[in-house]
Amino acid sequence: MGFPALALVLNFLVSFAPQAFAKEFLNQSYGPHPRQIFDLWTPLQKTKKTPTPLVIYIHGGGWQAGTKDELRKNPRLIDIALKKGLAIASLEYRFLKHAPLQTIMKEDIGGFVQYIRSRASGFSLNKALIFAYGVSAGGSASLWLATHDDLANPDSPDPVKRESTRISGAGHLNAQVSYDFMVWYEFFGKEATDRFMGAQVYSRYHLHSIEDLFTAKGEQIRKDLDSYGNLSSDDPPLLLWNSLQDRSEPDYNHFVHSPDHTRILSKRAKELGIPTQTEIKADGAVLRESGVTALQFFQDLLKTR
Repeated sequence: MGFPALALVLNFLVSFAPQAFAKEFLNQSYGPHPRQIFDLWTPLQKTKKTPTPLVIYIHGGGWQAGTKDELRKNPRLIDIALKKGLAIASLEYRFLKHAPLQTIMKEDIGGFVQYIRSRASGFSLNKALIFAYGVSAGGSASLWLATHDDLANPDSPDPVKRESTRISGAGHLNAQVSYDFMVWYEFFGKEATDRFMGAQVYSRYHLHSIEDLFTAKGEQIRKDLDSYGNLSSDDPPLLLWNSLQDRSEPDYNHFVHSPDHTRILSKRAKELGIPTQTEIKADGAVLRESGVTALQFFQDLLKTR
């Protein structure tokens, strides 16, 4: 191979090797469970200057599968984030076999935001500028962070628990309207919801029957997980993105990722005056790669500050 060809190959490899111009922190723990771990990449040019905004990637998998390594295996996306001056992290969280969804949301999803804020200076991160996005469950987790009341407890003896869980923007990609399935009953019908979700309408919370949803405990769980109902005018900007087409006869995958989830959220967010960027392929949008779209959305938000 001649020198010019070799140089091109080397340049290509460097451009897709984020560790070449980033600080890389792999398999870091944010909690005691083996799945409470994360990876983080921060731009070298930022670490000794101004603190860096952080983007958190939350993987999907129906709360039963998936890994933070999805991001590590996509170095091009890490490269894009770093070149935009953004740090980027990918976390794992417990599955439903380990804990109920409401606990995962508060202790793992929210808990990671509190943890990383508490360590922001050590990683040279700007704790005031944290964004989150993901596909499917990861997108819904990001929306949950954007819409849920702050979990910070200023009186806690644990400094991590005193940190805020609020974020500056969220990317909801092929994700769900709410994790209160009564909202699904309202918009998609009880028959279809029961047909596709079955016992998940209560078992995700480690409850034993649908009747448990209407106890004091069940109603509190539903309220905590109802991102649609918790939308309010003070929520941060939202990217609502969906790559599916409409289908008259959906299967399970289409039902839980339908463009209607996105349309319903977009309509409500706009009614409330929440800054919202909506991209739905079924409505004629020409979509770019989801992660690229999310990173550009967050960078654009920083330009307005």
